[in-house]
Amino acid sequence: MIGRARSAAGVGNRRGWAAARAGALRWFERTERRLVAASAVLAGVAVLLGVLGEAAVRERGALLDDAVARRGASTAAALDVYRALADADATSLNAVVVEAYRVGDERERYREDLFDATDALRATASLAPEESSARRVRKLLDHLPEYSRLVEAGWGNSALNQPVGTSYLGQASSLARDVLLGEAQELHREQATALSNAQLAAGRHPWEVYAVGAVLLVLLVLAQIYLARRTRRQLNRGLLLSTALVLTALIALGVSVNLAAGHAADSVDEFNGVIAPLAKARNLARIADGDEVRILVFPKVGDVGRLRDGLDALDGEITAARTSGGDRQRVDKAATALVSWRTAVAPLLGNQNPPLTYPEMSGLVIGTAQAAHAQRFDEALTDAIAWHTADAAASTAAAKGSLADTDLVFAVCVALALVSLGWGMWPRIREYY
Repeated sequence: MIGRARSAAGVGNRRGWAAARAGALRWFERTERRLVAASAVLAGVAVLLGVLGEAAVRERGALLDDAVARRGASTAAALDVYRALADADATSLNAVVVEAYRVGDERERYREDLFDATDALRATASLAPEESSARRVRKLLDHLPEYSRLVEAGWGNSALNQPVGTSYLGQASSLARDVLLGEAQELHREQATALSNAQLAAGRHPWEVYAVGAVLLVLLVLAQIYLARRTRRQLNRGLLLSTALVLTALIALGVSVNLAAGHAADSVDEFNGVIAPLAKARNLARIADGDEVRILVFPKVGDVGRLRDGLDALDGEITAARTSGGDRQRVDKAATALVSWRTAVAPLLGNQNPPLTYPEMSGLVIGTAQAAHAQRFDEALTDAIAWHTADAAASTAAAKGSLADTDLVFAVCVALALVSLGWGMWPRIREYY
């Protein structure tokens, strides 16, 4: 009994579906109903195209706005954190080896570096609240008081000729290099990567919009073919105009996004190919400056080799910036300052016979000539970085400008395409009623 009931229910369901299909087919037998259904499908796809196109343009505009207003600033702030901490490491050591009348200036510069680093960290925290960046900022802010305490203790004991002063300064320098600068470098890398990703994402073509647009164009062509066969009219001006408007909207979107992609790529290339090596060179220069003083304050095996490698690395970064399209005048100015710096400290790097005395080494490290060369190198790099950062930001702004009014043009074209669709289809539908 149960089996027969189930079999009867199955037969009833199949008959119901068959009846529904037959009813649907009978409904579509009439031409006007087919035209109504085709008009509804075309209108629905056109609306979907308009919504997707508007969303794509607005999304890319928002990414570029974010790159200009937030990501660029957070990247610059993270770079300032590294520069300030590297400079603080060098200056904290300079303060115990320079002439007495310069001690106050070096200490003041060190404290300004810490203030600058703290301000830059707070700016980064407000501009980049992501968990990874926030964690690095908190770690840096937590270690800065300890670092400052060790430096101040080193200065105080060194002023009293206590050997423990050197130990405190050594611990502070190790904390700066092993923890602070490492975290600052990762913080800058994260922000620079986020900036590049935002710009590259803004330049990606919205293939989903193109796909829906292609479907709509195919459907419009099929509708025209169907109308030509049913009505013996070879041309439907409404559908033809609708097709042209959809094609115009897609072309306008593609051209705008392509221009934006070009400008965004220029900005990314400038950040990665020119600004990044220049910034790395500036940071390495501050570390090299600190290495020179470390050789005097608490020399260790391998210090001279590390300093030599650091100066060689500077030359490599400058060369990388030049070959990547860096402004010739500004990059060459930095290169010239580096050559002068290396020439000034060459006796410190070579195997002198007899070996240099402490006063001779001190003169090379903290003498006015060497200090001027290092300072000129830092100033030249800072000028080049600032110029290229502004130029890269201008490229990002140009990318945003390439998308200006694209959403309006796209929306107007799709809206007019809908009107043209109605203009083309309604007279043919009315003929059959």
